[in-house]
Amino acid sequence: MLLPLFATGQYTSSKERPSWVSGGLTDLQNSYIDVVSATGYSEDNARDKAVRMVLERRSLTTGQRVNVNVSGKNIIIDGNDALTVKARIIDEYIEWINPGEYRISLLVQTAKNPEYAYENISVTNRYPFSARVFVPGMAQIYKGNTTKGALFIAGEVAAIGGIVAFECLRSSYTSKINSTHDTAARKDYISKADNMKNIRNGFIVGAAAIYIWNIIDGAVAKGKLHVVADRAQMQVVPYASAQSGGVMMSITF
Repeated sequence: MLLPLFATGQYTSSKERPSWVSGGLTDLQNSYIDVVSATGYSEDNARDKAVRMVLERRSLTTGQRVNVNVSGKNIIIDGNDALTVKARIIDEYIEWINPGEYRISLLVQTAKNPEYAYENISVTNRYPFSARVFVPGMAQIYKGNTTKGALFIAGEVAAIGGIVAFECLRSSYTSKINSTHDTAARKDYISKADNMKNIRNGFIVGAAAIYIWNIIDGAVAKGKLHVVADRAQMQVVPYASAQSGGVMMSITF
């Protein structure tokens, strides 16, 4: 009965609400990762408002007039004197709220200094291997597939419950074999005990199959879209001392 339900939980839609939409500021070495949301009467109108909110989120309203230019996914905000903000759109998610009303959420990376290079940021539905796969349903819930995770938990609990229930019945019939000298009754108890044993063994196989399926699914199945920030940075800088000089490479993880 659980098999078709498991099958329906194997897939995630690219149109599902990404986990990053709920927001939260991420402070990296050279930039910030933030979510900017705005509503409008059309997708373009909402997107334009969200782009302009980048200024407000960074508290960069200095009183001077600025221009906001969008080229693809790059946002350049400049003033009359010097470049003020360098940012780019990593991902976006559009929601239809009401007739004639749209909400757009932009995942924006803003450089702390216009001269700084962006860290590598990606939005992916892939997840690294985790020890959660060894606990039924936990890896699926972690990836955002709550329904599928709940089904793995329910399936494993049902299988273990079946093992316990039919083992108890088998033990009960076995004990009754020696409680009577009636040959017909003893044969009946032996037959029923064997049946309970076979059903118990079926539940054992089922529990093992669900557990193995859970491990494979938890390791390879895709989940909800989330943000991965590559924090590793390599810098090569010159140095000089009284004894020597040259270049120094540093790697920051």
